[in-house]
Amino acid sequence: MEEAEIPVVEAQLYKGKIIVWDEAQANQLYQRGSYGKPLSGGRLQLAPVETLYLLDGGKIHVLDEDGKKLKFKDLSAKFTEGDPEAMLKYSVYADLRSRGYIIKTGLKFGAHFRVYERGEKPGEAHSKFLVHAVPEGIKFTPTELARAVRLAHSVRKAILWAVVDDDGDITYYALTRERP
Repeated sequence: MEEAEIPVVEAQLYKGKIIVWDEAQANQLYQRGSYGKPLSGGRLQLAPVETLYLLDGGKIHVLDEDGKKLKFKDLSAKFTEGDPEAMLKYSVYADLRSRGYIIKTGLKFGAHFRVYERGEKPGEAHSKFLVHAVPEGIKFTPTELARAVRLAHSVRKAILWAVVDDDGDITYYALTRERP
């Protein structure tokens, strides 16, 4: 699905979260691109990876609580303080979004992201994949891998490991459950 053109939106870093206060702008982000999580009062909360992606693409401006415009490097540093894997997750998120997928958090499924097929929207269809972003060279125990595969299988999704190398290149590996 080709993402509809979204005019530049204003968001604010407020109490550590990114909020789009304007209801019309919040609706356009959510309806046209499936970005964010709707809040009461017509507001929208953006995830750090969504914020960085939209900021990098020139789709949003982010202001701090004093009204000062924040740059990509400022926000990425702030997000990395709270989550050392923020930029690793961002690189995978941006890669998947650039391929036309809709991505939402996969936290309740034990992964970084849940991914919807091109053309499908959260709430109207079920995600097909869980994606976990990892740096190249990470070591897993067989138990950790089996746990991830079993969890994905139990919710009828495939698990993909997005391995990010030192150059920022991403390779996706799918693991499946085989019964003897």
